[in-house]
Amino acid sequence: MALLVPISGRVLRSTASGIRRQVAPATSQSRWSSSSSAKKELGAAIQDRHATKAFTADPVPDETLAAILRLTQRAPTGFNTQPYACVLVREQADREKLGEAMLDSNARKVKEAPVVAVFAADLGKAVCVWGVQGGGIRWLICCVGTFLSEPSKRVPHLQKLAHDNGAPADFVSNLPHFVRLFSGEGKVAGGIRECISTAVSPLQAVPSNVPTMAWAFKQTTFAAATFLYAAQVHGVATCPMEGFDETRVRNALDIPDRYGVPVVICLGYENPAAKPAKASPRLAPTEIFFDGKFGQSSEKLFSDK
Repeated sequence: MALLVPISGRVLRSTASGIRRQVAPATSQSRWSSSSSAKKELGAAIQDRHATKAFTADPVPDETLAAILRLTQRAPTGFNTQPYACVLVREQADREKLGEAMLDSNARKVKEAPVVAVFAADLGKAVCVWGVQGGGIRWLICCVGTFLSEPSKRVPHLQKLAHDNGAPADFVSNLPHFVRLFSGEGKVAGGIRECISTAVSPLQAVPSNVPTMAWAFKQTTFAAATFLYAAQVHGVATCPMEGFDETRVRNALDIPDRYGVPVVICLGYENPAAKPAKASPRLAPTEIFFDGKFGQSSEKLFSDK
């Protein structure tokens, strides 16, 4: 459902990933390194990453796996809701069982890789919040998605995290109220969101009505992509897979029905015999990226200077 709630005395900034207070430009230097070596390391990880076809039996050390997972958690999500979970399947017997849910060669990879990461999107936590300003009145548009008949159990914890990080007090206090009071079944809530979005859009920019599954899967794949590159930086190979029976995957790992599974990723060390001779091809950048408007050539951007 959607609710328009006036916010007094706050200046809010609309962002793609949530809402935050408007602040003055930072004057201190960034805590993140912008050194040439750091750029080269990240660039090499992006260039070298590929879907590994075969793994050795060498285990991934716990400290390496933990470091990869900590980096994975830094992936962006809408309003920092982090609407996903990840099951790490490491025991051989568990991977054998999971392999029965995989299609074709994916079954072999799951049984072979020492770690399998199953990313699960929480379909019961579709909370998107934007701050907008119009007509001299500041509003909070709170769009609450389908909660499968139960509010998000993490909302109180997210509320505390937001408070500790300096979020506006009225927003923090109202978040659980919005979720519990205005969550509803998919078709009804979706219809209301669509009507409000259609009515308000000509007057004020509003978020699109996105199906719960699409929103949750989108947030989860941010984390999955971060996982791939974090592993590559640590010298660990990966193989993302879509070919599986989702119902069987959930049953094998006791994943609740309120979660969807967008991707399963094998993690381990690449068998040298299976390493590709060269990188897989990509379309020309000018076929993907447009300059200014859709379809407008970006050739000048990529031309050799």
